[in-house]
Amino acid sequence: MPDRAREMLEYQKHYQHLNGLESDDVIDGYKDFCFTNKNRNPMMPSSVNNVLYNIVRKYNKVESARAEANNARPCLIPKISSHILRHTACTRMSEDGVDAKVIMKFLGHASMDMTDHYDHVSEERMLREFRRLGKTK
Repeated sequence: MPDRAREMLEYQKHYQHLNGLESDDVIDGYKDFCFTNKNRNPMMPSSVNNVLYNIVRKYNKVESARAEANNARPCLIPKISSHILRHTACTRMSEDGVDAKVIMKFLGHASMDMTDHYDHVSEERMLREFRRLGKTK
């Protein structure tokens, strides 16, 4: 895990502690959840998605107003969900050269077929890899 991500998760845990939001729940053997709701229950994917949808909606509203005021084309963000973030994480790890089996385990996949489905290859990535292969050692 990148250091910055770990720092942010530690900050979140500290915030939970300060605000009495620590969860006592155990789900499938997991406990000490990092993201909880006001009732101290682990956040469900639908709650995370609602947060993401609201962030995108608010940004797009502000960006549309800014673009209209400047007679410009708005740069809008597409709808983002927690599931899309899983695809993005898989793709970025793969682009950074993380071993495919490690990505598979990280995502909790039982087979490489599912992990392959999550890893999206762009034209830019293909060109970069072919350039890398073409370099002499």
